[in-house]
This record gives sequence, structure tokens and C-alpha cells, in this order.
Amino acid sequence: MAADDAVEETPLLKPELQGAEAEKNEEEEEEEVSDTTKTCASFCTDLFLILSLISIASLLSMLCSQIWPSVVIGVSPIEWALRAYISFFCILFVFVELEWMLDIEWMTKFPIMSSFMVRGIIYSFIGLIGMEQSIAMRVDMLHLDHVASTKLQIASIFLHVTAYAMTCLGGFYFLLGVSCMKEFRDRMRRLEKEEKDERVSLAQKNAEKEVLRRQILEEEGLA
Repeated sequence: MAADDAVEETPLLKPELQGAEAEKNEEEEEEEVSDTTKTCASFCTDLFLILSLISIASLLSMLCSQIWPSVVIGVSPIEWALRAYISFFCILFVFVELEWMLDIEWMTKFPIMSSFMVRGIIYSFIGLIGMEQSIAMRVDMLHLDHVASTKLQIASIFLHVTAYAMTCLGGFYFLLGVSCMKEFRDRMRRLEKEEKDERVSLAQKNAEKEVLRRQILEEEGLA
């Protein structure tokens, strides 16, 4: 009779075991997919962060290249106005590039400021103006003495390299905008933020459990 019971119970246990194993396998697959997605999100976010840092460095270099020649030689009021406008846009877009670090409310009110296509057009425009300024500075060197000419030549080379970098960045940002990479970047950032929030929440729960465990141990010790 015992053997018969075992034979009868075996078919009933097999589906349950198979179901449990299937659920376990599905959970493991979901965890693997989730880990892969989180790794991809972190990697993509780091790439966009590097791009932002390069852009900030280029913008600050362009800002310096607008101030430096004004100190070395005198410029006309129109040139002052042009350099002031370029400096303003450089400072403005430094804060735009820092959107990953600063919680800027006006960025949400003016989404066009964070558009990759608009950013690319403005960067390219600033870069082209910088190239034209570099050529004009080389012409001005012909009317200066040796010391001032040397300083202006250094400023011209620095401005030309910076302007070239800005133009290339502008073209790259424009291509990213055409490819709708801003939406992809925002989605990756949301995934990474959710992952960080989950880690913080898990750490808080573990800390609360540890505090509760210590309280229970202390109460038992007192008892």
C-alpha cells in the first residue's frame, strides 16, 4: 500500500515542482534583464556626462578667448557688443550643460533650451563666429608691435582651436538631436535614478531592520 501511495503521489508533486522551477527561472531571467538594462543605462549616462564635460570645457575656453583679446588690445564698441553676446551665451549654456547636476526649474519651462538640435545650431554658430574673429585678429597683428603681436597670436591660435571644437560639438549635437538621442538619454537617466532610489530605499529598510533587531535584543537582555 505504501508503494502504491508513493506512486500515486509522484505525479501530483511533479507539476508543482516544475511550476516552482519555472517561476524561479523566470525570476532569474527577469533579474538578468534588469541588471543588463541598469548597466546599459549607467554606461549611456556616463557617455552623455563626458559629452557635457567636454562641452563645458569648450564653452569656458570660448569665454576666455572673448575676454583675453579685449585685455591685450583695444576693441571697437561693436566688437565689445559681439564679444559680450558670445560670452552671455557661453555662460548660459554652461548652466544648460550642468542640468545633470543642478535642479534648474526654468529648464523645464523652456524645453527648447535643452533641445540637442537647438544646442547644436547655437554651438556651431558660436564656433563660426570664433573662427572669423581669429582671422580678424591675425590681420590686426600686422599693426601692432612685436610683444603685443605675439600675445595676440597666442590668443588667435587659442581662439581658433576653441572655435573649431565648438563647431564640431555643434554638428555632433545636431546629429544627436536628429537621431532623437535626447529622449533616449532622458530615459536612461530615469532608469539610473530609479536604480539609485531603489538602493537608497533598500539601505533605509535594512537600517530600520537592524535598529529594530537591536531593540529586540536589548529588550530580551533586560528581560
